[in-house]
Amino acid sequence: MHDAPETPSDGAATQTPPDVPEPLPEGAEPQPEGAEPQRELAEPLIEVQGLVKAFGDLEVLKGVDLTVSRGESMVVIGGSGTGKSVLIKHIIGLLRPDAGKVTIGGRVVADLKRAELVEVRRGMGMLFQYAALFDSMTVAQNVSFALHRHTKMTEAEIADRVAEVLAMVGLSGAEESWPAELSGGMKKRAGLARAIALGPEIMLYDEPNTGLDPILTDQINDLILDLQQRLDVTSVTITHDMTSAYKIADRIAMLYEGRIEEVGTPEEIQNSSNPVVQQFIHGRAEGPITAR
Repeated sequence: MHDAPETPSDGAATQTPPDVPEPLPEGAEPQPEGAEPQRELAEPLIEVQGLVKAFGDLEVLKGVDLTVSRGESMVVIGGSGTGKSVLIKHIIGLLRPDAGKVTIGGRVVADLKRAELVEVRRGMGMLFQYAALFDSMTVAQNVSFALHRHTKMTEAEIADRVAEVLAMVGLSGAEESWPAELSGGMKKRAGLARAIALGPEIMLYDEPNTGLDPILTDQINDLILDLQQRLDVTSVTITHDMTSAYKIADRIAMLYEGRIEEVGTPEEIQNSSNPVVQQFIHGRAEGPITAR
């Protein structure tokens, strides 16, 4: 019969060495116990540098600088006529800058040849202010327009893709409807289905809630958030609706007098000490911003 193994002379049980915390990444700050981990900034996907654009004597953009990281939802706010739509048209390559540049994935948009620009645009989807559906086409024909032009999919594959994206935006079964038969909110949804049909990497939204009541506006905001997560896209939205901006943005940039006045998270923008930002987000008549 064997003797039982001896215990340590001090009677203490053997202890596992405590875990040694991993070193923090360079530039990161220690977080309180239980706090959410810091979000790592992804690589830049869209870079706007020193962008200048004038129409005749009217200088609209006077040196815009803005970086949008991959996977980020950036919302650009600003008053009517401040150049928000002009900015987004430069991103998609519809306008050429007078100075400065827009870079998409390391490629300068204005330097691209036609075939290269078409390739870059295929990776973008855009929801226009009033949906911009073709009135003479059914919903299915609108949604499948780019699929017919830019893919080699069969008719059956296209029909399946149309049904898939319509289901994503809550329009299942609307394939044979005409734009004139749709409500304002349904037109926006159909326009969004068309924008995502090619599986874009970048989504651009030009005043997506224009003409919608508050309930429909919130439904479109929810849809934008859902697609952002489901499709893992990078988004740029231009709006003057602060409720929407706070809900869908990772960061908000304010465009004022042709330049980016301030960039920050929704919380940072709400708490900004900048009088221009405060006047705009609260809709005050008095302040540095004057009527145009």
